[in-house]
Formats: sequence, structure tokens, C-alpha cells
Amino acid sequence: MKSIMFESLADRNFSVYLIRDLDAEVTKEDIEDVVEKIKNIPIHFATIDLGYTTLREFNETYLAHVLKQYEIPYFTVELPHYVKGHYSSQITEIQNKYVELKSTYDSLKDKNSPGAQELSYLIDYYSNELMELKHYINSQVRTDAITKRILEVLKDREDKEITFVHFGEENSFMEIMKQMKEANIKANILFIQKSKFLN
Repeated sequence: MKSIMFESLADRNFSVYLIRDLDAEVTKEDIEDVVEKIKNIPIHFATIDLGYTTLREFNETYLAHVLKQYEIPYFTVELPHYVKGHYSSQITEIQNKYVELKSTYDSLKDKNSPGAQELSYLIDYYSNELMELKHYINSQVRTDAITKRILEVLKDREDKEITFVHFGEENSFMEIMKQMKEANIKANILFIQKSKFLN
């Protein structure tokens, strides 16, 4: 990663960290460089959206090692188990229906028959339903859990001039920022795209 850039995102109280070359591989030296730079800001703590990574897996990453090395406290966020179970079973059910319909459709010789057209419609329907459900989980359920966790970490701190870094997925940054504003949080947030650092 040749260049590190901090760029303002929509509000002077919020910042986002961007990587110019999104195809570039992130090395251990890059991770150390980023953590050293955020340590000098100074950052009070970090929050990490674990996504589908377990806490045990995250604690074995080089990022976790470097955060500990630089003595930056970090707090992880994951969806509650009942939420994961509920949505996981819904996703599995929709995927199974989709696979079954697709398999039946692919085996048909006449793709123009009314039955084939009905199958094609149902395949599109379940495909869209799956996309919408995944989008809802990522844009709403996950960001709600992240904001709730950040607010929990912030509530016991007397110092209101707090700057922290959040490692998460880029598509959740704007919603988190919006929810933080609605909660009247004045802290500075530095967003870093997690996927570049947990590969």
C-alpha cells in the first residue's frame, strides 16, 4: 500500500480512511503502518465488526496482534446468536428453494413452455428475495448492532472529545455515521475497510 489517505466524509466530525488502490494486497508492514499512524492521532479505542469471523479467529489475526502491541483497546461486534440463527435458517430455506427450482428448470428440454416460464419467474423471485434479505441484514441488523455496541463503549467515558477507529465493511459506514448523529454523538470516527485487513 503505497499511500495512506485520510479523507473527510460528509461531516467534519467524522473521517474515513480510504485505500487508493483497492486491488493492492495489504501486507503486515501496511497494517503496522496504519496502526502506528492511528495511534499518533491519538485513537482512544477501536471497534471491529467481526462479520462472519469468530472472536477466536480474529484474535489470531495480525491486526489483533498489532492493536495489542500498540496498546489500543479494541471491542468486537457480532450479531447475537439468536439473530444469526434466525436469519441463517431463512437464508438456507430460500437458497434450498432456489437450488431446487434451478435444478428442475435446467433439466427441462423446452424452456419456452408455460411451466418453464413459471419456474423462471420463481427462480428470479427467490433470487431477489435472497438479495433483499442479505441487504437488510447488512444495512439494518448489522449496523444497528454496531451502533449499539459503540454507544455502550462510549457511555461510561467522561471525556467527550473521543476519537476512535472502526474496522468494518464499507457499505455500512454511512448508516453507522447517520445513527451516531441521531444519537447526538460528537466523537470522531475513523472508518477503515475491514476486508483489506483480515484476509
